Amino acid sequence: MPHLRSSETKILHSALEQLQLVHAGIKPQNVILAEERFSPFDGRITLKTDTESFQYLLEIKAHPRPETIRHLIVLKDTDKEAKNTPILVVADYLNPNLAAKLREEGINYLDTTGNLFLKRAPNLYMQVEGKKPSSPVAGLKTRLFQPSGLTLLFGLLTEPQSINYPYRRLAEEAGVALGTVGWVMRDLRNNHFLEPAGKDQLRLVNTKDLTEQWVQGYARTLRPRILVGEYGNLAPHLEDVVSSLTSYTAHKNEKWALTGGFAADELLRHYRGQKLAFYVSDWWSTAVLKELPIVPVAGGDITVLRAFSPRVVETPKSLTTEHPLAHPLLIYAELLYQGMDRDMETARMLYAEFLEGHLGNK
Repeated sequence: MPHLRSSETKILHSALEQLQLVHAGIKPQNVILAEERFSPFDGRITLKTDTESFQYLLEIKAHPRPETIRHLIVLKDTDKEAKNTPILVVADYLNPNLAAKLREEGINYLDTTGNLFLKRAPNLYMQVEGKKPSSPVAGLKTRLFQPSGLTLLFGLLTEPQSINYPYRRLAEEAGVALGTVGWVMRDLRNNHFLEPAGKDQLRLVNTKDLTEQWVQGYARTLRPRILVGEYGNLAPHLEDVVSSLTSYTAHKNEKWALTGGFAADELLRHYRGQKLAFYVSDWWSTAVLKELPIVPVAGGDITVLRAFSPRVVETPKSLTTEHPLAHPLLIYAELLYQGMDRDMETARMLYAEFLEGHLGNK
C-alpha cells in the first residue's frame, strides 16, 4: 500500500476541488497512488477536458521549501518516468517564488489556495497566481526534522541496515543521546517511514520522501546550527587553502571532510565552483586560523561547518579520493543549499550516479 499521510491525501483532494472551481470543464480521473518501493513519485493522475486527456506523475508536497523544489527538479531531470510523463506538483501552498521556479522548469502545479499552472501543447494552458492561504500553513508535527532527529536520520539513510542495530549502538555511532533513538523510531513509525520486515526486523520505507525532508531540514534547521563561520581567502587560490588544511590536519591527526562543489568535483570531475565548504571535528578554534590562509569575512568564499556526527568526517569506503569527502548525501544537500545553476547541474549528476539507486526509489 502507498505510504501517504492523511494530511497529504487532504492536500490532494482540496487542490483538485480548487481546480474544479477555476475550471469545471477539467475532470480529474484515474488517480493512482504508487507503490513507494517501485516508483519515486506519489502516483499518477489524468486530467480530462472535453477534447483531450493529459497524464501526469503526481507529487504531493506539504509546506514545500526551496530545497524541496530543487530536489524535485533534480528528480525531473534524472528519473526515466519523468522524461516521458510530465510532473504535476500538488501542494498546500506555493509561494510566488517557488511557483515561478516551477514554471521556469516547466513543471505543472496546483495548490489548495487556487494557484495553478497547467501547460500542455497544443490546447491546455491555465495559470492562476497571487492567491494566499487564509491562515498559516501548518508544518508536519514531528521532531524527526529537528537537529538531533536529522543527525540520527543521516546515519539511517546512508546505512539503512543500521535501523536494526541496538539503540545504544545507534546513539554512539550518530553521536546523539540514547533517548533520541527511541522517539525517532516512534516518529518514523507514526509518519509511515518504518515497517516490519520479517521476524524482529524493521526497514525504512518512503525513503524518497524521507530524503527530501532531510535535505530540507539540513538547509533550514541543521546547517545554521553547525555553521562555524564564513571566511575570506588570503592565498592565491582556494586550492591552496585545501592544501594547507590537509597539511595541518595530518600534522595534528585531526579529521575533516570536503563538501559542496569541491567535493563533487573530486567525484565527478565536472564543476568545482567558486566556494569552498568543509566539515571539521570539534578541534576548530581561533588557534587554527593562525595556521591557515583564511580570515573571518561575512559572506566569504570559505564556509566551515562543524561535523554534527562522527559519521560526517568519515569518507565512505566505496569512495577513493585525494582528500577526505563527506557522504554524497551531504555533498548533494550542500549543492542544493547553494542552488545556483551550475550547483544544480552538478547536483543532478551527483544524484544520478551516487544516490538515485540507493535513496530514490524505495
